[in-house]
Amino acid sequence: MSCNWDTARFLVFSNNGIPLIYYSHFTSIAIFLALLIITFLKLKEWPKQAFRAMCIAYIIWLGCDLVLWANESMDHVMFFWTIVNLVEPLIFASAYAYFVSFTEQRILTKKERISIFLLLLPTVIMAPFAFSVTGFDFTNCDRNAIEGIGAYYNYFLEAVFLLLVILQTISRFLVVRMDKIRKQRLILASVSLVLLMGSFLLSNFLGTYFEAYNISQLGHIAVPIFASLLAYVTVKYETFEPKIMLIDVLSIAMVVLVFSLFFIKNQNAQSYVILLTFLLSLPLTYTLTSGIRREVKQREDLQIANEGQENLIHIMNHQIKGYLGKARNIFAELVSEPDYCASDSAKPMLTEGLKSVTEGVDFIQQVLNGSNAARGTLTYTMKPLDFKTLVAEMADKQKGGAEEKKLSYKVELPDASVNISGDELQLKESVKNLIDNSIRYTQTGSLNIKLAATNGKALLSITDTGVGIAPEDKPKLFTKGGRGKDSLKYNVNSTGYGLAFVKGVVEAHKGRVWAESAGPGQGSTFFMELPLV
Repeated sequence: MSCNWDTARFLVFSNNGIPLIYYSHFTSIAIFLALLIITFLKLKEWPKQAFRAMCIAYIIWLGCDLVLWANESMDHVMFFWTIVNLVEPLIFASAYAYFVSFTEQRILTKKERISIFLLLLPTVIMAPFAFSVTGFDFTNCDRNAIEGIGAYYNYFLEAVFLLLVILQTISRFLVVRMDKIRKQRLILASVSLVLLMGSFLLSNFLGTYFEAYNISQLGHIAVPIFASLLAYVTVKYETFEPKIMLIDVLSIAMVVLVFSLFFIKNQNAQSYVILLTFLLSLPLTYTLTSGIRREVKQREDLQIANEGQENLIHIMNHQIKGYLGKARNIFAELVSEPDYCASDSAKPMLTEGLKSVTEGVDFIQQVLNGSNAARGTLTYTMKPLDFKTLVAEMADKQKGGAEEKKLSYKVELPDASVNISGDELQLKESVKNLIDNSIRYTQTGSLNIKLAATNGKALLSITDTGVGIAPEDKPKLFTKGGRGKDSLKYNVNSTGYGLAFVKGVVEAHKGRVWAESAGPGQGSTFFMELPLV
């Protein structure tokens, strides 16, 4: 009988097999190669050797199985069939070794290794002889293999390893006392391995038994997905989130499947891939939509809770500010009235008390101002004003703080007026905040305040030789409560709300504020830009 089989190129490329074979095998080889590379990365400690052995065995099996489908030479087919029958049980043996190592955190005992060797020994003996394949059925030139006792022994052996994983999982779960984390670890690893091993075993056995080779390839497509799931569970277990992992795995699988349609010309094969993609899309869609709905609900609840908490804190701050304000007035009156001071030693104590209470009031006021500005609840009275006069006034008021630290203090103002429209009170507080900020974070050196009017903008810059700004701290500036990691070393009264207040005020005036720095210890420059009238 003449069958006119196609001559295979590089052993595996021919028209002898169904197109879906190449998709299922090459896709799986690519994924397992990627998983094999992962085992060489510096990740958490996990049973890399057993996982690596499983990957290598499966890659060899896939390559040899391609030869069985594509090659026309009986010598090649018989040789690679021997390799397939030798390697196939090793996939299951290494998977079982992985299960023991991961779930019990130990290597196989000597007794267990001997038992596995004895189970594999009949395969090693039968593989080179005509026990695995007794012949071929050439009806319709299909060249279907007639499997012998060796092949069925392999199916039995694979079922034994699969059953061992299931039984040991059940027994450990019911008998061994474990905490919640260890139980989750056991269940997740077991489910991943059972799915992986079951897909491989059923795809081979059912494909051979019912000669449904197209359907059997779906099992080989599923194997690398479950292997990826197993690797993900293992490496990322400490931060494991089942739904996130499910979305990741399903998304990757769908991308691979859809992309593969460009290379599958056979209509039947395309139908199988489309069906599998549709089935994968169902849990992915459900997980995504339910997760989005839940996240939106949680955000709404959190926003309501945050608003309530922020309002409560706002009320408390106002009350505390009121009490401290009264205390400050009393201290101020005591210090200013000599008749209240019975001795000279009392006045310094009262003066220090006045200073502390004043700082407390300023601290709370800064938090309130920053919070109000960020929330957009500050009220503004906009009117024409000379920004140059405002800056000169605030620079003069803050000069004393710089002189106390013996800083060089320079103010550069233009000759002409700098006319803007704005709220004088809020802008004064903002300019004061920026100057005071630079003084507090500059231990030695200088402070240079410069105002210019160009291109329809008023630009105020405050340059210091202070502690500078670290790159990781820049995103925190101008946010509520945002401050550098070392802020409190230089300013014990740092709230993180001062710059948030400035940002809110400047943006309400249609301007912008920002900071620049070459890095820690290299000073910084704060800019405030406002539109001119």
